[in-house]
Amino acid sequence: MVQNDVGNENAPTTIVAPFTTSYGNQRYPFEVLVSADECALREDSVVLCSQLRTVSIDERITEVIGSIPDERLAEVGTALEYSLGLREV
Repeated sequence: MVQNDVGNENAPTTIVAPFTTSYGNQRYPFEVLVSADECALREDSVVLCSQLRTVSIDERITEVIGSIPDERLAEVGTALEYSLGLREV
């Protein structure tokens, strides 16, 4: 989930950025590689910050697998800024 905590605590929906295990060697500024060694992922994955979705917490969020390290989270924040046009590439 990439939505802020206030939204997560008060809204029936949340904003998520999907992960993929299908990726090449080159990444765009709005993608972040997360190694399975540093979190609860089964495989190395890429966060797709250009494909944000709003989902129902009750219907779509069935369990929390874990979280990514703060360093990666900071990279996701920057990637979101690029994706949303809040930072120039």
